[in-house]
Amino acid sequence: MIKYILWGLIVVGIATTISAQANRISWEYNYDHFGIKNGLPSSETYQVHQDKSGLLWILTDRGVVKYDGFEFQKYTTENGLADNVNFRIAEDSTGGVWFLGYNGLLSVFKDGKMQAYKYNHLLKKTVFIGRNAYISFCLLKDNSLIYAAYANGVAIRISEDGQIERLSDKFPDKACFFEFGDVLLCARTTKTRQAGDVFFIRNQKPVFAGEIKLHGAVRAKKYKGYNFIITNMKLYLNDKQQFKLLTDSLEVIALDADKEFLYVGFYKGGMKKYRFDPKTKSLTLVQHYLPNYSVTSAFKDSNHTLWLTTLEKGVFSISDEAFRQLAINGEILSEEVRFINGNKHKVVITHYVGKWQQLYPPYLCKDVGKIFRRFNLLPFNDGFAFQKGIVDWSDWKDVDATYVSNPNYVDNSFVVGINFFATDIIEANGKSEYRADLRPTRKYNLSKAYVWFYMMQHKKIFIVYDTGIKVFNIKNSKASGSYRSVLNKGIKKLKYNPFWGLIAISDTEGLFRIDMEEETASAFVPKLHLGKQLLNIFFDEKNQLWVVSEKGVFLLVRKNNRIVCQSFINKKLLSSAEITDLYAYDDVVYLATKFGVQKINVLKVKKEQSECPLRLFSIRSFSRNKELNQSKKIPANTDLIKINLLDKNLTGNITYRYRFGKDQTWIKSDKGEIILNNPSAGKYDLEISRLSTFDNWSKPKLVARFEVEKNVFVRWYFIVFYAAFVIVLFYIILKLSIRYVNKKNYILNRMIELEQMALSAQMNPHFIFNSLNSIHSFLLYEENENAEKYLIRFSKLIRQTLTNSRMSYITVEEEYEMLKNYILLEQMRFKNTFTFEIDCSLKQLPFHPFIPPMLIQPYVENAIIHGLIKRSEGGKLFLKFYVEDKFLKVLVQDNGIGYSQSVKHQRDTGHKSYGTQITEERLKSLKGKNKEGYTVTIRNVDASNLEFPGTCVILTIPITMN
Repeated sequence: MIKYILWGLIVVGIATTISAQANRISWEYNYDHFGIKNGLPSSETYQVHQDKSGLLWILTDRGVVKYDGFEFQKYTTENGLADNVNFRIAEDSTGGVWFLGYNGLLSVFKDGKMQAYKYNHLLKKTVFIGRNAYISFCLLKDNSLIYAAYANGVAIRISEDGQIERLSDKFPDKACFFEFGDVLLCARTTKTRQAGDVFFIRNQKPVFAGEIKLHGAVRAKKYKGYNFIITNMKLYLNDKQQFKLLTDSLEVIALDADKEFLYVGFYKGGMKKYRFDPKTKSLTLVQHYLPNYSVTSAFKDSNHTLWLTTLEKGVFSISDEAFRQLAINGEILSEEVRFINGNKHKVVITHYVGKWQQLYPPYLCKDVGKIFRRFNLLPFNDGFAFQKGIVDWSDWKDVDATYVSNPNYVDNSFVVGINFFATDIIEANGKSEYRADLRPTRKYNLSKAYVWFYMMQHKKIFIVYDTGIKVFNIKNSKASGSYRSVLNKGIKKLKYNPFWGLIAISDTEGLFRIDMEEETASAFVPKLHLGKQLLNIFFDEKNQLWVVSEKGVFLLVRKNNRIVCQSFINKKLLSSAEITDLYAYDDVVYLATKFGVQKINVLKVKKEQSECPLRLFSIRSFSRNKELNQSKKIPANTDLIKINLLDKNLTGNITYRYRFGKDQTWIKSDKGEIILNNPSAGKYDLEISRLSTFDNWSKPKLVARFEVEKNVFVRWYFIVFYAAFVIVLFYIILKLSIRYVNKKNYILNRMIELEQMALSAQMNPHFIFNSLNSIHSFLLYEENENAEKYLIRFSKLIRQTLTNSRMSYITVEEEYEMLKNYILLEQMRFKNTFTFEIDCSLKQLPFHPFIPPMLIQPYVENAIIHGLIKRSEGGKLFLKFYVEDKFLKVLVQDNGIGYSQSVKHQRDTGHKSYGTQITEERLKSLKGKNKEGYTVTIRNVDASNLEFPGTCVILTIPITMN
């Protein structure tokens, strides 16, 4: 106990010896800085301009830089620039961007290429330019160029086709400015260093402006109908033929304007933004940017971001003027700030090293040089409450350091706190106090308590331990009874507000609402997705809840009994994302961070656009490291496609995703170039979606549509041509093959026909021999009448045979007549020992079939000679022609000795049937010609008749129509 008392006395002793000092407090903008580390070739920059396509151009002493929101691309004399040092920039009506070099020559960026002005040789010849900065130019709507070198007193117009008009020759010996719309170009300065008459040339006529000395770098700007002139590094206003001096103390080096403000740049004096009043002809200072730098130009882009170029440190930009940083004595505060508290507009920050700083007049600073982790200023009444005996606050009239406990919160006009040794809760209002003893809570051997909240109305105390939140009752001025567990999670802080209740803050689990009466805990609006890593919360005077998480700062309000997120500040927008504490009042939020303090005017925060700011800048295709000519369709031989995007907001920190079709997978990127290696043929639809500050993806936006052509071998017309070629080639081959086969078949058929004719010719002698034997028999037995009849039939048969022997095919009727004559001859020869019948009922057929000649006769001959010859009487021969299964069938049937006995008889007698052999050879030949048909079936008719079983021959012949 004694050591604690001694420690307190030592602290008091030290504190009383420290007095407060006043500092100079200012709020600087959150500048985004672009220098050599970001890709600029030099820190010396002269002008910035955004062209019609959205690209940002920066002029330096080591080249011109193009910025697309992702990266910087440098242009120098090595890739088309006329001079590395460029001071002025302009844009023509076709989108070409022009640059004026220190050597007086011009360059133009057009169609993606940087090139020197084609009439630079005329400038050298006409103006006699050298290395100087006293040159200005402008571009007219007819694409003609106005070029003024006022040090030489020359102003010329160069038309698009290279025609030169000397404008200054019309007004010799006059210091003048040429007016072209809102552009003023100085054509000649005063001859001496003394003041002289100055004229404005309007519509080719001089108008007296007044008397002034034009010397040094002369610049002019028309703004709200008035002409502002920079000469001798001072700013003047021309009005009523007089020049009114507007600045005197600083050296003016830049003059720019937008629709609202006039921007004046000073050497080592920053850039001042003025509001000009045409009635009073006076300037009112609105803002002072970069006061320690030489600012050479100011430009506000399409997203209302202000860009400032400097001679010392590159380019600065301000994307949102609602964000400010605390500066103390002209320097941005970059050290850690642990706490920030306020009482309305009275805001105080607490450094971690025991230092307090007022952010309101008189801006006092109290630095005790010791670390105070537990002691803090608590807003109360019109000032702040603090524990007595710790720090001497006598020189801070707003601090009441009379409280015996460390103030924690205010309830019902009472300051509630805990004493130095955490043994008592004390309620005090300056007149009375109430104490409650907490020592009984120690008997439970709980882990160390480090956060607590005392509920005065219900006499309860909620204490945060390592294991969670416990609640004790307060009775008879001390903690009594057993504790109850409310929430078994790691909790960092407890914050109370009558409107929101008691809220527990966890840096791993999020927020929890504590029901103090029911002594229960529940997750706080989980649907809002505030995050799990919560740092702090704050209740402002409007009962709005501010929540700081790893994502940023949320502002929650109650609407229609629902808690909604009214606004969100992404940590990416802050100069430091490591927030330690916050305070909000009157729609202004102060954020204490590990690297200073941020001040944000919530009502002025620039609203984020719902539409994706990315758009297509270019699509380039390459083959074998050579860029191809650009067209709507990308050639099939392309092995690389580069797609360049442009961020019209030029933020430099955008995250997006892209895909090439609705069925494709999203790819996340933060680069401005998309590369496709070896693209396959087909159509591509490039869709892009941006990650918003709420960490949500925007609606997909189609930014490009292109097609990679198919290889020539798979294009439809080549396929059609190839198919036609194959068909024609196949047709030719088929035609030649058919011709060859037909020729071969013709020869083969002809050979077969000749073979058939030869075989038929072999049969004729055989038949003639047998017939002559019959005639000889008739004559031998003096049967002259029969011999005469026989000879007549024989001659008729010979005529038919000779006729048919020259034919490959004959009709069935012709075969029928020949067979009938032959059988009649054989019947006469064998004395009518047999009878015959021929059934040839083919007249009902709608066609006339053809068969080879002499094909049936040998089988009829065998039936008579070898079958019926053994019968002396009762022999029968039956022939039938009929159609079956598209084949012509011929039935030859007898009642002779049968096929087996006939074969045996021929073998025994040694007789050889040449007719049958020849017929078999003919059938074999015919089968070679026609694969189907031509079959012979031979069988006995009645096997039970052993003497005369008879023979049945069925000959199958394919039907031939011609």
